[in-house]
Amino acid sequence: MSDCLHRPTLTFPGGAYNATQVRLYGIIQDTWVLSTSEPRKSKIIGGSVAVKTTLEAIHPQNGEADVEVKKLRKEKKFSEEEIYRNILDKYRADHNAMLPIGYYSEVLIDTKRALGYVSISAVQLSKEEELSCGIIVGYSYEGHCYDLPKPKIMLLPTVPGPIPIDDCGYTEKYNPAARDKYVLWIVDKLDQCVEFEMNQGFVEQLVLEANLPGKRSPTMYAAKQALGHRSGRLTE
Repeated sequence: MSDCLHRPTLTFPGGAYNATQVRLYGIIQDTWVLSTSEPRKSKIIGGSVAVKTTLEAIHPQNGEADVEVKKLRKEKKFSEEEIYRNILDKYRADHNAMLPIGYYSEVLIDTKRALGYVSISAVQLSKEEELSCGIIVGYSYEGHCYDLPKPKIMLLPTVPGPIPIDDCGYTEKYNPAARDKYVLWIVDKLDQCVEFEMNQGFVEQLVLEANLPGKRSPTMYAAKQALGHRSGRLTE
């Protein structure tokens, strides 16, 4: 249902109006610009397991980009997404298809006591094919804002950015000091993405009862066609 109190603040990264633009609003939990001396160490909440993601020095500009990342991060004026865009713009014209940095994003899922915590992470290294993950809660399309009935965990072909002022009301939810931040993904309606469907319950519910006869969708049953002679004609 469209929100009558807010409208999207349309912005176009390509510099021209895009009629098929879809703006996705959601939460990003952990992000980091990877460089050769700036790995990301993720520690599972409440546990003793730490996962360290590092960037190998195989790009000729790894050292130069590493110095730039540390310089921008030290200024404490830029988000990780802004640092990424800054480095991307600097090396976009380079002939190498890979970036001398990486963009790391993570979604942490709490499955309660049954299974503990599950981490979904994405690392983007290409100039042309961006990638990030997040929890999407709403979207806007053709000048109207909409809320999703429930959040979606998604892999998206772009790196998020800050939400503009008065953009569907989500700027009021942004807290730069919080671990979970509301951000904006700008995509095209024909872009490919991945959605993770979350269903939690007992094996009896999710496997056995869900596949009993009468509980499956009609498309799961094999459609059969029989041909036979009747009155000298072939009929179905």
